[in-house]
Amino acid sequence: AAVRWPAAPQPIAVTTVAVEGDTGDGHAETTFDGAMVRKRAAIAIHPARGADRAHIRAELTAAAKGKGKVGSLTEATFAVFDEQMLAYLVPEITMVLPEGKTVHEAEAFMRDYQPADVAFYLTQTVLVHDLTFAVMPAAGMKPAAVRDRQDAEGILTDALGRYQTTVQPAGLTVHYFGAILSDVTIAAVRDAMGRAAKVAPDRIVVAATQPGPGVDLANGIPFLNDIPAHGHH
Repeated sequence: AAVRWPAAPQPIAVTTVAVEGDTGDGHAETTFDGAMVRKRAAIAIHPARGADRAHIRAELTAAAKGKGKVGSLTEATFAVFDEQMLAYLVPEITMVLPEGKTVHEAEAFMRDYQPADVAFYLTQTVLVHDLTFAVMPAAGMKPAAVRDRQDAEGILTDALGRYQTTVQPAGLTVHYFGAILSDVTIAAVRDAMGRAAKVAPDRIVVAATQPGPGVDLANGIPFLNDIPAHGHH
């Protein structure tokens, strides 16, 4: 996504809401909502014993883009699911459907295209963070060098797990898609990127990756599931 590099840090409206996130077994305090938080349908997958997980991923991805007609699937951490579901099943593979697809469509897709080496699955509507961190390095620092410094430190891996770094002429962006991050975790990422770029943490922009309203958490967690979590052997 294109990032508008600001001349100064942008203020963020603060509305602290406790939502499931970070580890999947606690509550993440977040003020980063709106377009940064998306409602998505997700599939929790428990492979059969001895199954090739790469094969499951490849088969589902191909089916989703092909005959399944749901579009590109995105892999995410199991922590996108709520605590109640995780008490029942901690999936080894989590696939998230594209924006606008419902849990009904996720259920229909798995019913028709479940790989033979999937022993069990559940579908659920979840909240995810889809956001981008961006930094303009200090004078004299190259964006590629910032990437190397932050990768060597390892804080982003510890905090985010799965993320994508893009080196741009003006600076560096880090895209994260997954479970809701707490403000503490986001602050840790901004600190790490600031150190790597030799700028203050408040110079790290946090922005929505996708346009649109997203999910406003000002009034608490919205009702997510148009149907209860469904699972099948």
